[in-house]
Amino acid sequence: MELKQILILALCLGACRARCHNETNLDEEAQKLLLKHYPWPASPTTPPDTSTSCPLSLYQKLPSLAVNDRSVSPWKYVTVSKPDYYPRSYTEAKCLCSGCILVHQNGSVTENFDYNTKPLMHKSVFLKRVKCKEGKYRLVPERLEVSVGCICVRANTVQS
Repeated sequence: MELKQILILALCLGACRARCHNETNLDEEAQKLLLKHYPWPASPTTPPDTSTSCPLSLYQKLPSLAVNDRSVSPWKYVTVSKPDYYPRSYTEAKCLCSGCILVHQNGSVTENFDYNTKPLMHKSVFLKRVKCKEGKYRLVPERLEVSVGCICVRANTVQS
């Protein structure tokens, strides 16, 4: 081995060793890395919603201020947990309708299936906890798709 190769190997080994953390330090290190390199937006502050069906009745009342309630493709926020990732839990949008809500001139409200509701996806960086040696872990950045809202799109049709 050349001296140059030995130096590079030594630097790599030193860097890899420095990235391994005890489980007690792992949370603190993850927080530092997330704040410095991968900042997350604040979680929505809407109250937990227990509805699971398309909320047509919302559109017959006075409009809500929350965007997720006013959308023609409404959604609710759910908390997702991933124990081997940092952050360990996050808020994600869950679409409530299959079609899109239409408010007609006469005030009636229907779910129209000529259109589809689809989740709007955003890639976010998580830090995955990976074992690097006995009792030690390193944090590896990983991009995962997270639903941040729902949108109304034309129905997907197949033309012959």
